[in-house]
Amino acid sequence: MSEPNNPFVSVQPENRTIIEEGLEYGWHKIISQQPNPYPNLKQPSYTPDEFVSLLAAERGVLDWQPSDTLEQRRKTAEQAFDIHRKAGTRSGITLALNALGFDAEVTRSTAPYSIDILCWRRNSTIDKFVVDRMISRIDHTKSERDSYELSLLFHSELNMAITGAVPPSINIHPMTIKAAVIPRDCIGEIATAAVSYSINVSNVHAQASIG
Repeated sequence: MSEPNNPFVSVQPENRTIIEEGLEYGWHKIISQQPNPYPNLKQPSYTPDEFVSLLAAERGVLDWQPSDTLEQRRKTAEQAFDIHRKAGTRSGITLALNALGFDAEVTRSTAPYSIDILCWRRNSTIDKFVVDRMISRIDHTKSERDSYELSLLFHSELNMAITGAVPPSINIHPMTIKAAVIPRDCIGEIATAAVSYSINVSNVHAQASIG
């Protein structure tokens, strides 16, 4: 009798009986043929909110703060393996800060075992709580012997629009009507010449935008 291509491996101890192993094998075959009821359970970006912290614990996230936003917690759990793999490096610190929603630039400093970290986040306020959160994330990711200097760059975008209007322009064109001679049978009456003016009014609007 040939061995099966995919031999069944029991999780029971060595002193299991044939009946116990047979029941285990039967349940294994039944369950393996069923569709996965939780296809996104292991996906930090799509798993239910209450499972995000469990995934983070499974992936060994050390710097876990329940006060972080849900998006920050999902990104931290999603990038946990990459952060662990690159911990102690400049790219690892950049990934760890990106998970919190910060753009970071990490460069080597002039002093030995020293780095410079420049962080910024677009159109967002930075207070003491945010700074403390960044420092905690950096301390858990950097090498223990490294010292660092953290600089914060404030970035803001402002759109300004200036709208103005000029008075309407008036064009006056003279128009002359020639006098006509009254027929002879209307003696004593003289036709008068009349001058009229046509006025054209056009509105002009000007708009400027400073971005």
